Amino acid sequence: MTNIIQLSEHNGGSSAYRLYDVGRAGREGAGRGIRARSDTEAKALALMLLVDQPIELWDKTRFIARYWPGNLPMAVSVKAHH
Repeated sequence: MTNIIQLSEHNGGSSAYRLYDVGRAGREGAGRGIRARSDTEAKALALMLLVDQPIELWDKTRFIARYWPGNLPMAVSVKAHH
């Protein structure tokens, strides 16, 4: 399985992102909050917190990325918002 993910880049002030564990039925639980200054920083933090099941990174209602254990993103499409 490859991680082909479409992302949009947001570089505003510090944002409260959320990481959700992903099970067979989709997102599970309330998620974990992380603070980051940009999507790029939030993605780096998400990768450091990736353990043994897929996770999704969100900024409020904006989906950013999904990561699978042992499989880093291989293709990314970035659309900048100014």
